Amino acid sequence: MSKNTSYSSPAWLLIGIHGSKPGTLRLNNGRLSYSNDDQQCLFDVPVSEVKDLDFPWYYFGGGVNFKIGADKYRLSFVQPHQEYGLAEGLEVAKVWKPLLTEK
Repeated sequence: MSKNTSYSSPAWLLIGIHGSKPGTLRLNNGRLSYSNDDQQCLFDVPVSEVKDLDFPWYYFGGGVNFKIGADKYRLSFVQPHQEYGLAEGLEVAKVWKPLLTEK
C-alpha cells in the first residue's frame, strides 16, 4: 500500500446482533480512521496497528472484522436491514480488501 493512498466510504459499525451505527471509514496517508455520523472519532491509527483482519464468509464479502489493541471492530459496507445498496456495498468492500491487506 502506498503511503499516499486515500479512500473513504460509508461503513456501519455493527453492534450486538441487530444494532448498527452509520459512519465513515477513511484511509489517508497510512492511517485508518472511523467516525460515526455524529463526527465522533472511534479510532485513528496507523494501518500497521490493525490486527486480526478478516473478511468473513458470513458477511458475503460485504464486511470486515479486526482488532486495534484490545478493541474489536465489526464493520459492514452494506447498510444493514436495507433491501437496496447490496451491490454498491459489495463493490466498496472489494476496494477496501486490498487496501487493508496490503500493509
